[in-house]
Amino acid sequence: MPLLLSRYAIALGLWTALSCGQTQANALPPVNQPAFSYDTLYSLLYAEIALQRNQPDIALKEYAQQAKDAKDEGVSERAMQIANYLQDSSIGLPLAEQWTAISPNTPKAYYQLAYHALKQQQYDTAIKAIDKLLTLEPEAELEALFLGAYPANAAGRTELLASLSGLEANYPNNAHLLFAHGLLIGENGDYAGALKYIEQAYLKSPKSVPIVLLEARLLSLNKQDKQAIKVLEQALQTNPTSQQINIHYIRALIANKDYNKAENKLAQLLTAMPTNVEALLMHALLAYDNKHDDMAISSFTKLIALENNQDEAHYYLAMIAKRQGKLTEAENYLTQISDGDRFLTAQAELATLRIDDHRLAQARQQFAEARQQQPELANTLYAIEAEVLNNHKMSDDAYTLLSEGISKFPNDNVLLFSRALIADKQDNLAQFEIDMRELLSRDPDNPSYMNAFGYTLVDKTTRFTEAEPYLRHAFKLKPNDPAIIDSIGWLLYKQGHLFEALTYIKRAYAASIDEEIGLHLAEILWVNGYKAEAQKTWQQLLGKNPHSEPVLKHRALWEKKA
Repeated sequence: MPLLLSRYAIALGLWTALSCGQTQANALPPVNQPAFSYDTLYSLLYAEIALQRNQPDIALKEYAQQAKDAKDEGVSERAMQIANYLQDSSIGLPLAEQWTAISPNTPKAYYQLAYHALKQQQYDTAIKAIDKLLTLEPEAELEALFLGAYPANAAGRTELLASLSGLEANYPNNAHLLFAHGLLIGENGDYAGALKYIEQAYLKSPKSVPIVLLEARLLSLNKQDKQAIKVLEQALQTNPTSQQINIHYIRALIANKDYNKAENKLAQLLTAMPTNVEALLMHALLAYDNKHDDMAISSFTKLIALENNQDEAHYYLAMIAKRQGKLTEAENYLTQISDGDRFLTAQAELATLRIDDHRLAQARQQFAEARQQQPELANTLYAIEAEVLNNHKMSDDAYTLLSEGISKFPNDNVLLFSRALIADKQDNLAQFEIDMRELLSRDPDNPSYMNAFGYTLVDKTTRFTEAEPYLRHAFKLKPNDPAIIDSIGWLLYKQGHLFEALTYIKRAYAASIDEEIGLHLAEILWVNGYKAEAQKTWQQLLGKNPHSEPVLKHRALWEKKA
């Protein structure tokens, strides 16, 4: 979906009017059948049975044929409903053309013709259909039509704009056409120009929800976030119960980092629509981030009761329990996540809780069982278990586990890279180099692999000439990556280019206040004679982690050399 719509098109609920895509096929309204021939009645009955059996493709084939043969408005409309449900414009377009021929004064037939012509990139046909629609129904709302069917590429949007120009000349004050023009040029990147059209559309149709939301979105894209919020607040004064405007307003507040106001607004919204799962999830996550645990627990619990986003709810309930020191409760929530997107994260958290509680064997058994139950995730579970072990200073166990995983999944680069990094940490440089050279043979342009290999050659050997091409190539591929910038700086430092090294390391540290980068910066500052700045860097790192052993040792080492 194009960028401009991605934030709000689904929230508008406009797809249903166009495609019926969010409904069940057998929920389509039944057609009122006049007297037909036996063969037609049999075909239509067969089609309806197919719908009941969730076979809409068969139903569409039957209805499309009967729409052509019977030339009946009701049959044509029913056929169109099924085509929309299947989002099949290749059949929908001829159906719509038949429908307009049968019912030349039916506005919705021309609406469907315009929609499917747009989907098939037949813009002249679409414009003629819209022209006829506006003749029959001058105030026909076109926002859903264009939102659902405008071209996905810039060239198509430019072509449609050219076709639209004649129609705009005939209807210069039509808010819906102004909306379409603004939408198209906005999607092509001209946010300021699009705003001019949408502001005109708003003046002519201030109660149109799509116009309000598009104006707010364009303002945000044009870096006018406060004005976007103001537009939404004004819209809520005249339409306070609009779910779409409320949700968009809350998202605008979040984008503006006004998290408490967004949470309060969501709480108000939930009093009117307590079972709205989107609002419940947003409220629960905001309350969690704001550390309003009771409010978060309430909304997450409601989501579980509504059987919606249950894994997400269980995960965050576990994190709240962990934050409150209720570790048994946290463990119970995590064990309820047995699959889905949160499963892997939950496994890591669960194992961490158990190891911290001196139940290492249980944590190891947990991963073994998970690999048996979900073999398609076994390689990832090996990597996660190794990471948890490594984080708990059990690098030998992690190394052994990764070797086991590699024996079962020899082509898995994640496992091999993880083992290489642990070998590096253990100063097992021979194994590190074997694994890294294998990875680079598989993926020679991977900047992470090049950076890891080059950095270790610089940091733990004197093979600077060999390391430099890897680091320079990685930097060329990812010039803004703080880790790679740091590696280049560390190489320059080791080569004796102190001031140039300082430039790179400072840039890396500004992009990511990482402890290792900070230690590099402090060391180079100290060596360059900027000892006060070095002390300031150490203090900044200790401010983040007052008991950091690497920082305390590093500072003591260099102060001793003074």
